[in-house]
Amino acid sequence: MKKRIIATAAVSLLLSSCSAASVEELLSPPRLDGEQSDIYAALRDFTNGDIILKYPKSGQYRSAFVVKDLDSEPSDEAIVFYEIPNVTDGSSLRLNFLDKRDGKWVSVYDLAASGSEVESVRFEDLGIGSTAMIVNYLMQSSSDRYTSIMTYSDSTPNELMNIRNIYMDVIDSDGDGVRDIFAVTNERASGITMAGIIGEKEGVLARRFTVPLNSGFAGIRDVTCGECDATGTRAVFVDYAFSDGSFGTDAIIHSGKYYYLSPALNPDVTLRSSNSFTPYISCRDADDDGYVEVPSTVPFSEYIDLPPAEQVNITVWHRIERGGVRLSEKFRSFVGTKGDYIFIFPENWMGVTASVSIAESTVVFNRYDSISGTKGEEILRICGASEGNTAKYDTEDYICLGKSAASGYTYYAVPTNSLITLDEETLKKNFKIY
Repeated sequence: MKKRIIATAAVSLLLSSCSAASVEELLSPPRLDGEQSDIYAALRDFTNGDIILKYPKSGQYRSAFVVKDLDSEPSDEAIVFYEIPNVTDGSSLRLNFLDKRDGKWVSVYDLAASGSEVESVRFEDLGIGSTAMIVNYLMQSSSDRYTSIMTYSDSTPNELMNIRNIYMDVIDSDGDGVRDIFAVTNERASGITMAGIIGEKEGVLARRFTVPLNSGFAGIRDVTCGECDATGTRAVFVDYAFSDGSFGTDAIIHSGKYYYLSPALNPDVTLRSSNSFTPYISCRDADDDGYVEVPSTVPFSEYIDLPPAEQVNITVWHRIERGGVRLSEKFRSFVGTKGDYIFIFPENWMGVTASVSIAESTVVFNRYDSISGTKGEEILRICGASEGNTAKYDTEDYICLGKSAASGYTYYAVPTNSLITLDEETLKKNFKIY
């Protein structure tokens, strides 16, 4: 008879107090430093009216004021994100470019933005001879964003591209040291989701590749670039989420001068489950060999007949081979319930049907007889301890595997007398902590 998982969790509620503050204090704009005050005064002279400063919601630049050398001239330029109140024609969000003339800031160009909010702004060398300013705008009542890519010279911004998308990042897709724009768009008329790579081509910014991705996913979760094998084949691995909480991967292969979608990956092959016992896991170099692996999941034998929410899963890692046309299994692992470690099953476990049970922060592996549905000897025990609760593990009975920077937990192993138990060196080699 198969046993169901018994998991217990202790939840503590932390209460914090905040100092009392008036509504006026909370709503008032932050105080500006000397240079920002001068820029703000110059912008007010230009607009000749009230304005509302707008602040990017994410990224490195979070201020409404960005002071940066945009055109490689001796002095810096300034960019201000602002909004004109009580505008109903959809153009209230704006960018103003300012330069210094005779030691004073002066507005030189005002530009209508492509959205209702500023999500982020970044500056990148895309190999086109000028620094590219990339602004992501959020759309009102839409999950889409607009990405505006522009350069600046002679006191004038030059928009190179404006892309409506559901995901955008800057990556080195082909490993040449020059970064590219990676964007995923949703073609509403056809319902097809397209991925595109935009980068330098003959000195200008151009679309280098476009391909349809799996159209059934609900959103992009991660995008990872990396080598596939020793032949120099590289890929852009796109991890996406389905609406039911599962995940899959597509891979855009770069080999020689060409990009193409790997025919070896599809949602059935790369499908991975996620529940309270099996966290989401992305494509990564899981075994530190320099090559990116693609994960999928399969339930441990004793949990196959249970509902998906109650299953504990093995994570199977695959390598892309032969220029992306073949996928082969590389190794199997257990991913910690907090997603902060990967335990790679050693070679002497191959051919052994293992069982796993989880209670609080302890994971126990046993031999398992899939015919009779019974557990055998214990093979390994992994214990996790939060900060301040590690004292009981500081004995010779436990092997410290390390502390996770992500969760703050320290992990310990308890070897057994089994013939396939692991020595300390193998344990530490196969235990990848994050």
